[in-house]
Amino acid sequence: MFAGVSGKMKEKTLRLAAAVCLAVSAALLSICINQAIRLSRLEKTAAAETSKLEQAQSQIGELKKELAEKEKPGGNVPTAAARKFSYDAKKVQGSGPKIAYLTFDDGPTKNTPLLLSTLKSLNVRATFFVVGVNCQKFPDAVRQEASAGHAVGIHSWTHQYSYIYASMTDFMQDFNRLRNYVTQQLGREPDICRFPGGTNNTVSLRYGRDHIMRQVVRQVESMNIRPIDWNVSPEDAVERVPSSGTIVRRVIRQTGGQHRPVILLHDLSRSTNTVYAVPQIVRSLRAKGYSFGILTAETQAVMFEPS
Repeated sequence: MFAGVSGKMKEKTLRLAAAVCLAVSAALLSICINQAIRLSRLEKTAAAETSKLEQAQSQIGELKKELAEKEKPGGNVPTAAARKFSYDAKKVQGSGPKIAYLTFDDGPTKNTPLLLSTLKSLNVRATFFVVGVNCQKFPDAVRQEASAGHAVGIHSWTHQYSYIYASMTDFMQDFNRLRNYVTQQLGREPDICRFPGGTNNTVSLRYGRDHIMRQVVRQVESMNIRPIDWNVSPEDAVERVPSSGTIVRRVIRQTGGQHRPVILLHDLSRSTNTVYAVPQIVRSLRAKGYSFGILTAETQAVMFEPS
């Protein structure tokens, strides 16, 4: 009797043990399945993140290449062939009709009326790159220059190197203020400009980031405004202004055999020597076969490589 009971208990015990094992196995299997699902999801997430990382690294690589190009001398600046207002400077200066361009920076001033009268008497048109703060002092000057047939271009509103070359934001605020003023005065947008110190000035390196002029040139040209420099300069804006005779001699000597001399002169308030030099400059150059013209965005004229 006891032997039969003992056998039944063993059987029940075995069945119970089997049921427990089965339940444990099912639980473990469920855990394993859940872990596998989580692992699969993690793998997919990791793959997606890896892809994003690779894309980001690729973009960083491209940006580094672009930055390296920009930091090269002349890097990422439109070449003569690519620039919208392109020209072959050497070819232009050495061939074709002989046209001289008188340009006057930094005005208007109290001497502007005398300068305009002198140009009228000589039947010569010139180009004026004006300064905004001076335009406010002589509010009729820009319209008078334009109505006399002269060209008016952008120079700077303030002409303060430390401000305009501190950043692109400061430069463009100054530039656009004068652009808007000239547009309002003339009823049309100016299409030429001359940067204070020239396109290759080094003073911008002192106040702003390296090679800000390259960015300046790209921005201004994208606005369909042509930067124009010079290839003749008698240095008439120095603190000790040279005599009118010295200014004439320097202009004639530097003009030499150039066919497109762009002559940098200044409309200064502190001296009339430049105005007094103009008649002799005109007569001397006419005797050498030059006519006189005004600068436009399409003029084949000199532009320096940006600093």
